[in-house]
Amino acid sequence: MIKDLTHANNQKVKAALAEARDHGDVTWVKPLLEAYAGRQEDALREEMRDLLSTMKISSAEQVFADALVDSAYGHIKSDVLSFLWNCGFTCDGRLARVAEVASEGDFQQALEGATLIEQVESVVDEKDLLEAQVLVGEALQDNDRSGIHPFLEAMRLHLAALHDGMQ
Repeated sequence: MIKDLTHANNQKVKAALAEARDHGDVTWVKPLLEAYAGRQEDALREEMRDLLSTMKISSAEQVFADALVDSAYGHIKSDVLSFLWNCGFTCDGRLARVAEVASEGDFQQALEGATLIEQVESVVDEKDLLEAQVLVGEALQDNDRSGIHPFLEAMRLHLAALHDGMQ
């Protein structure tokens, strides 16, 4: 059934999505993400987006985090950040990765990354936090990223507050 997520026949895709919704586990997450990445915008892609945004499988966080650094998903990084946020994942130990992706992207990617970072209430991994602060600070110095500076500044302030909370 999983392989039908990318089938040319939309009825098979629809059946696979129903199966994923009813019985999906972590084995469905990456194939669903791959199908989403490869599909043109339509009602079935929207259904995939809805499924990916409501994953209640804790191990899905790792699949999404890996997708952020996989070039095959470069065109949907803002969506992946959104999936992480919508699923309630906090990206503990992955703040630097989120900050980097948010800082390198367009307006939507920066918005999604800032939203995800701003939901973090506490941090355990100080090295990850410091790396995120450096990445955001460097991005703020880049005039080519002036269009996303408000999001970068919001991330900088929140990351600084998280660091202060560790002291």
